[in-house]
Amino acid sequence: MSSTTRRRRAATRRRPARGDPERGMVTAEIATALPALALVLVAAVWAVLFAASQLRCVDAAREAARAVARGEEPAVVRQVAQEVAPEGATVDVEQVDGTVRVRVSADVSMPGPVGDAVPAPTAHGEAVAWAEPE
Repeated sequence: MSSTTRRRRAATRRRPARGDPERGMVTAEIATALPALALVLVAAVWAVLFAASQLRCVDAAREAARAVARGEEPAVVRQVAQEVAPEGATVDVEQVDGTVRVRVSADVSMPGPVGDAVPAPTAHGEAVAWAEPE
């Protein structure tokens, strides 16, 4: 093998020069994508938290309606609902024509520092049961 051939092969194996415009391109792409990825991750966590709060509101309303239907006192009914519902939930109990309607609602704010800037949607739960005759 001639010395010219060896120099050509060595030249092709060298790293690109510092002036290469493509150098560091992957780093720039990652730096651009990371904030968007973080935002998507926070939104996904928030969606899961909201869905869990929605389910807890529905469960709390169902349990409270069953307690009213059994003839429990209003204070016990509210306690049952508050134990199951998300923190800070409101419980409304309404009796009409032999039925009991319980509504539970709670505001679910976004986690992290963004939570104060974004309006919190409200998770709702409602249940209706027949009231026991006294």
